[in-house]
Amino acid sequence: MNEIDTSRTDTGEDAEPGGHNNASSSMYSRKSAAHFKDRLGELEMENARLHRLVAELLIKNQQLRRPD
Repeated sequence: MNEIDTSRTDTGEDAEPGGHNNASSSMYSRKSAAHFKDRLGELEMENARLHRLVAELLIKNQQLRRPD
């Protein structure tokens, strides 16, 4: 799920003072549209999973705070 792009290493040679990079190509410009579509699908599934998790935790929290 997590990918690290090891093909590009920033050496700081193209960096302006203050840390801004002037490189004309970003690491995202080399990725295909299919890669972005796949990644979007993964992120949407992860987002839905996290929403369910938050909802479950809210319910458990309410149950714990309920007076006996």
